Amino acid sequence: MYLYDRGILTRDKAGMEIKWGDGKAVVKLVEMIINREGIGELLGEGTRRMAEELGADPREAAHVKGLEIPMHDARAFTGMAISYATGPRGACHLKGDYYNVDLGGPVDELGIAAGDRLQSEGKAEPAAKFQNLKDIYDSLILCKFSPLSVTQISEMLSSITGWSCKPGDINIAGERSNNIKRAINNRLGVTREDDRLPNLCVTALAEGSTAGKSPDMDVLLREYYDFRKWDWNTGKPTKEKLVELGLEDAAKDLWSS
Repeated sequence: MYLYDRGILTRDKAGMEIKWGDGKAVVKLVEMIINREGIGELLGEGTRRMAEELGADPREAAHVKGLEIPMHDARAFTGMAISYATGPRGACHLKGDYYNVDLGGPVDELGIAAGDRLQSEGKAEPAAKFQNLKDIYDSLILCKFSPLSVTQISEMLSSITGWSCKPGDINIAGERSNNIKRAINNRLGVTREDDRLPNLCVTALAEGSTAGKSPDMDVLLREYYDFRKWDWNTGKPTKEKLVELGLEDAAKDLWSS
């Protein structure tokens, strides 16, 4: 609908009109995607592929690293902005649903406090810690909405395994997980230039509760890289950080030359 409104996707190319608010058109397009018919064949390839095929700028399409933007607007929650930009599989709210923190869900054990949802300064560090925690949820096969404290998670893990696991250990394990994924992405070609949000998703709106507000991506990214100890020029975790986390093989692989 966005592309049709701008004349990038025409009726001839789409085989139908695709106007804002047309619910019947939405249902029809879903059916075409399922059946890989007509324009549905292209839509089924995702936003980035659509942009490339239709001559739009892929970097300005609503995706990060090829994954489309979810419903949680980065202009409404700056913690989501940095989570989307740095997430290992792109703009995924499940790799760091930080909006829940700023809506009143702090994680006291890790020093993650609720704050101003529109503030950029100081938001990157707690967002990174929250990413660490949510990676552990994936490892333990926990629902992201599980009402468990970090203390409860560490106690459960200790009881099951016989380990002596503390809340801080949960954060370190999640940090290790995030850095392993980052190292893999780096090997596959991801750089700092891929840690970005398209202008479409950060340009300030003219009305609503976020009118005139936009996340400061430069502040967020620099603070995030400083906290993560990632190299600003390459986007790689530093050799020292990888070794600190016990990831010597990844350090050797990324920094051998």
